[in-house]
This record gives sequence, C-alpha cells and structure tokens, in this order.
Amino acid sequence: MPFVILLAVLVSTTVLTCSMILTINPRYDEAVTWFSTMALMLSIFLYYFGIIGCTIGTVLIVAIRFYKTCYTDQGYLTHTLPVSAKELLSAKILAAFVTELLMMLAIAASVVIIIQVAAHHIFSFVPYSYDEFTRLLMREFAYAFRDFKEDLGISLGLYIVYWIILLLISMISNIVTIFGCVSLGQLYAKHRIVGAIIAYFAQRFIMQILNYFVTLPMYTRMLSGYYDTTFFGLVSPTMILTMILTILVAVVMYFVNLHMMTKRLNLE
Repeated sequence: MPFVILLAVLVSTTVLTCSMILTINPRYDEAVTWFSTMALMLSIFLYYFGIIGCTIGTVLIVAIRFYKTCYTDQGYLTHTLPVSAKELLSAKILAAFVTELLMMLAIAASVVIIIQVAAHHIFSFVPYSYDEFTRLLMREFAYAFRDFKEDLGISLGLYIVYWIILLLISMISNIVTIFGCVSLGQLYAKHRIVGAIIAYFAQRFIMQILNYFVTLPMYTRMLSGYYDTTFFGLVSPTMILTMILTILVAVVMYFVNLHMMTKRLNLE
C-alpha cells in the first residue's frame, strides 16, 4: 500500500507538470504568459521533490518492511517458515530489488512522458515538425554512436551496458547494506532504529574514504593532463575497482545479516 501511494504521488506530479506545460502559449498576453510560466516552475518544483520523495520513500519502505518482518513481533511468524535463513534473506533482497527497480522504471517513464509532452507542445508553435526534429536527432545520434568509440575508446552500446551492470550491482549492494545496517541496529536493544541509523552513516563514511583512495590515482592523472590512453582506458580501472569494492561490501553485509538472523536474533 505505501508503494502504491508513492506511485500515486509520482503520477499526480507528472500529470500536473504536463498540464502546466500545455498552458504555456506565446500567443497569450504577457500577464497570462507570466502566470503560466510561474505555475509551470512551481509544478516542476513539486515534481522534483516528488521524485526525491518517491526515491527515499521506496528505500524507507524496504528497510522498514525488513525490520518489521524480521526483528519485531512479526518476526516470530517469519522465522518459523520452513526455509533457511539464507533463503529468507535472499527472498527479502529479491523483493526489495524488484520494488526499487519498479520505482526507478516508473520515474524514468514519467521523465520520458514529460519530455515528449514538452517537445510536442513546443513544436506546435515553430515552423518545424516534431517528425523532422526526430529524424535530425536520430541522424546526429548515429554520428555520435559512430564517433563514440574513436573519442572514448569504447563503443556506445558497450558503455551503456557497462553502466547498467554497475547500476544493478550498486542497487543490490545498497539493499544488502541497508539490511545489514538494520541488522546491526539490533545490537542496541533499547534503541534499535537509532543504532541502525548510526550503522548506516558509519558505513557511508567509511565508503566515502575508501572511494576517495580508489579514485585518487585517476584524478591525479587527469589533473596532470598527461595520460597515454583513451578516456575510458583512464577511468575504467577506477570504475572496476569501485565495482569490486561495492561487491565486497555487499558480501560482508550479506554475512552480517546471516549472523544476526541466526546467531544474534533478538525479537521485540
């Protein structure tokens, strides 16, 4: 139900923004145009905070659901299911991953819809058709696709695949990390939520330090202005190290979860 509410917020802010876009008409007088522009800016402002709310809200839903079903009185039912702790944890991770992925796809779809509405509305006032613009854009994209490998040292398709893989790994790692912080919070018997929050920020602080040392060689070479390789050849070692670090953190937090769910389980 909370996830449906977040989707409703996203849909409503998307519809509001599209509606405000359609009110913009350069043929109106200055007063009406100014009012429409201000209304559009306000709707974009609301849409922006709607996206932030949906993103943070989804993470909170995932974390709270994990906490309630594993470490509160609901956990009595959860831990009596005829499954092992590994299977239970894997199911929780999969469900959380699907939830976050659906929200990400919903946000991406809303952005595409707003761009399409804005583009069609703009081209209704100019002497060029939207189809002509699309053909020109696809032609330029084809040129960029052809020159991408020459400029950066990797094809555009492979580059996109690389980032998608990194994004999915980061999503899974973030979920496992949040679950791990919730589990570590159980060490504070009387302040479990506070303990989970402290564990999360401590983990983020440590990760920031590690990421700094991982990216330092790349930034040093970039600032020096001298490197005998392509741009992707320069940044790819750092990206690979970041991916490995992300996976290692996920593995550690996975076993932290298993330990807390099997050896240190203390239900409220």
